[in-house]
Amino acid sequence: MKKDIEMPAKGTLSRRSFLKTSAMVGGTAALASGCGLAPEARAAIDEYRLNDPEHFIYSVCLQCHTDCPIKVKIEDGVAVKIDGNPYGVQSLLFPVPYETKLASAGLVDGKLCPKGQAGLQTLYDPYRITKVLKRAGKRGEDKWTTISFDEAVDEIVNGGTLFSHVPGEENRRVPGLKDLYKLRDPDLAKRMAADAKNVGK
Repeated sequence: MKKDIEMPAKGTLSRRSFLKTSAMVGGTAALASGCGLAPEARAAIDEYRLNDPEHFIYSVCLQCHTDCPIKVKIEDGVAVKIDGNPYGVQSLLFPVPYETKLASAGLVDGKLCPKGQAGLQTLYDPYRITKVLKRAGKRGEDKWTTISFDEAVDEIVNGGTLFSHVPGEENRRVPGLKDLYKLRDPDLAKRMAADAKNVGK
């Protein structure tokens, strides 16, 4: 059983007793001051707009293959902070229930690893590629041109003479995904689907 701190007799305060008493008094003061926030601190929390639903977007982190759910805080149209989504089990051991209103859930930030929080650096990296690049010269020449996403999808799916603008490759035909697609028989597809279900059982 722990002994109570004994107050020394007058004029006999030892170093050990002084340290014990100081620790007890200091800890009590710290605990008492932490129980309530100062009005200025409470006002700062109340003025923190990024907890309001109109200042965050729920999304998913793609910095690695785990795809953690995230909450991105927005200020003046700019993403300024990334935290874990409080509704996600990957972000909180006990996530907030899905029925929780956004205004209440906005006060809770889930956990997120440093790589996920570094998504801001990825998003605003001045060298980030935001358009589709297509080779405009021979391999290794480091010549590129930009094309639209629709054009890229069309070329990837349908293939064709995609590098007719490159000297020496004018007539080279590149196969598209539709040329590589092997399962074309609908009956075979049904039988394979049935087999997959049996494997699943």
